[in-house]
Amino acid sequence: MDKKIDELMGKIKSSISGKSYLALMDEEGNILYNNFYPNLNGYIKNFAPAIKTMDVGDYQVKNYAKSCLIIYKVSDRLALVAESYVKEGLLIFTIKNIAEKFKDQFFELDILQMFSHMAEEEGEAKITEQLL
Repeated sequence: MDKKIDELMGKIKSSISGKSYLALMDEEGNILYNNFYPNLNGYIKNFAPAIKTMDVGDYQVKNYAKSCLIIYKVSDRLALVAESYVKEGLLIFTIKNIAEKFKDQFFELDILQMFSHMAEEEGEAKITEQLL
């Protein structure tokens, strides 16, 4: 799954003009992809509770002095986080187009993520049963 994520995020990165950072995270706060600078990882995880309440296509924007950060819900469980040094309107437009262009890939990753969580939970249940 990591290879699929890396390939998809590479395509997305090339679709955003200018200097930008990207992350893909699930609603639990698990970061599946991140090319943000390291000290921003914890900050990105703070958005997980908001992602749970968002519908697909919803977004939140945070403006900084020189950049703009957007959290965009791309599937039932996944959100794309992007920070770029372009104007807010251009970043929103770009991310909306990316979400539409790659919606099938996001859906596929969403399903794979769901099954991987189910497999982990099943594995934990088996380990617990073996211990009892």
